[in-house]
Amino acid sequence: MPVHETERTISFLSIDFPKGEDGHTLVIPKKHYESIEDVPNITQLELIKHVSLIAKVIRNEHGGCNILLNDGAPAEQTIMHTHFHLVPRDKDDGIEIELWTRTRMPKEKYTKLCHKFRKLAKKHSKKGKK
Repeated sequence: MPVHETERTISFLSIDFPKGEDGHTLVIPKKHYESIEDVPNITQLELIKHVSLIAKVIRNEHGGCNILLNDGAPAEQTIMHTHFHLVPRDKDDGIEIELWTRTRMPKEKYTKLCHKFRKLAKKHSKKGKK
């Protein structure tokens, strides 16, 4: 049963809920796109507006939410259809989403990586709009 529907997107409650949480919602494009970069720009815009609406709905009942997109198998995407997870959050809810070990990157390495990503972003942005 849909929570909300637009021309190109749909949202529905997940059947997978973190313990003590009651509103894990998925927002997906109606057409199949495996990765976020495959989604046409007009659908991307509709997706982010839809995600924003569902976040507002969740904040009506909870303190906040995590918005997640697992993009690609190495990122633990198991359903190969682009979809956003919105997980309701409340203070001290015990849900642990960010489990990686944090380290500080040396400034020189950080700057080099930033320049590399800027160059790649510029290259890919010139490949044409969808």
